[in-house]
Amino acid sequence: MELKYVDLKYLKHKIEKCIDKFYLNELDLLKRENYEVTISSKLAQYLFVEFPKFHVDCEYNKHLNGKKEIYINKEKQEIRPDIVIHERGIDEDNSVYIEIKTDHNPDPRDNDFSKIKAVTKQGGEYEYLLGVFIEFTKDKKDLIIKYFRDGEEWN
Repeated sequence: MELKYVDLKYLKHKIEKCIDKFYLNELDLLKRENYEVTISSKLAQYLFVEFPKFHVDCEYNKHLNGKKEIYINKEKQEIRPDIVIHERGIDEDNSVYIEIKTDHNPDPRDNDFSKIKAVTKQGGEYEYLLGVFIEFTKDKKDLIIKYFRDGEEWN
């Protein structure tokens, strides 16, 4: 099954289902203010169950046989997505690209948004079907999720 032919609302539903499971079972990680890599690796475990025919990788910095790089403001940056749902070694199923922040991380979010826009741009180098920015908060009602499609924010 190729995710590129799946309804994007269905993808959103599956991702949000995993976020719900994370909040149900892993809230203590947020309350303890764990590093984002801990948060993303735990979320990836839930995503793996929802997307069993794909690779769900954290900090995956490879593109084919090289490094994953993009240009932002005419500067080349090596990128390590927090989570990707894809097939390794090919670009045909670059399906979901996820960046994660926590509410206790004061870093600006603009760089994350720029990366997601660049990798979801159709006709670009990576062409991820869907980009997701998640800001986990200790209180789920304050959770922020932004979706991106073809280089733009998408609802």
